Amino acid sequence: MANIKVSIITVVYNGEAFLEQTIQSVLNQTYPNIEYIIIDKKSTDNTLQIVNKYADKLTLVSEMDAGIYDA
Repeated sequence: MANIKVSIITVVYNGEAFLEQTIQSVLNQTYPNIEYIIIDKKSTDNTLQIVNKYADKLTLVSEMDAGIYDA
């Protein structure tokens, strides 16, 4: 069962207040086969700086916001 990949996706826009706590929570999971993706909608705060600190542990998708249902 450990071969099953679990993808965790966080969609964020200007989420610096809670993003680092969210990232750390995901990275602290003990399941061995997790893929973590953050989708940023071109944040204008420090969101990207926070994500970049963990760049080797997650995948970042950064694109313009096309509305709430786009993610």
